Amino acid sequence: MNCVTDGNPTLIPIRATNARTARSKEGLEGLGTVVTTIIVLALILAGAAAYALWQAPGFAERIFPKRSNAKQLQRRYGREYDRLLTAHGDHAAVEQELGRRERDRAGLSIKALDGADRDRLTAEWSTAQAGFVDDPGAAARRAEQLIGETLALRGYPAGDPERQLALASVDHAHSLAEFRDGHELLQRSQTGTPDVDATEQLRQAMLRFRVFFDDLAGRVAPRAALQGKREKVAA
Repeated sequence: MNCVTDGNPTLIPIRATNARTARSKEGLEGLGTVVTTIIVLALILAGAAAYALWQAPGFAERIFPKRSNAKQLQRRYGREYDRLLTAHGDHAAVEQELGRRERDRAGLSIKALDGADRDRLTAEWSTAQAGFVDDPGAAARRAEQLIGETLALRGYPAGDPERQLALASVDHAHSLAEFRDGHELLQRSQTGTPDVDATEQLRQAMLRFRVFFDDLAGRVAPRAALQGKREKVAA
């Protein structure tokens, strides 16, 4: 047997040393394979768990809100969406409110005005408009009342004006924004503030009311009314 010595009496067999070294190397390689297998299995299980969690109802929406849905609602509702966002301060709350409106609206039987009602309301609108010269405030208030009557005849329930308008926003969001502007102008005209031109405020209110009225009545909005919403309103 070949042996090596370091100068001391003790002899170390070369072949025995090489065998132990080989076995240790094989053991380390086997351990490495086991560890690699465990890691791969752990990653597979983690991936499966993550996929199952992602598929859970509502999980993805909570982690990544549906901004595309918010954008669609913003396009559909325009300034009505912005008004609700200012009031609620949260996109999720706005989407919840609009969803509730749409569900309530789906339960209504909305119909177009028949010819007789359209002709009567249009005639009464013309009367109110003609009375603007003598009493602008009364004319604007009457125009607002006619809009409420038109909404009720269309099928939007009366009794709660704000709720009636909220339901109408599902079908007439953009023209409703004009009505809301007109309502604010009407209220501003009644403040008695010295630097407010009440007559001009009321004129602008009538123009905006007309946009909403024509939309509800199924009429083409007059160019003057459409132009009116672009005019600068005195503060």
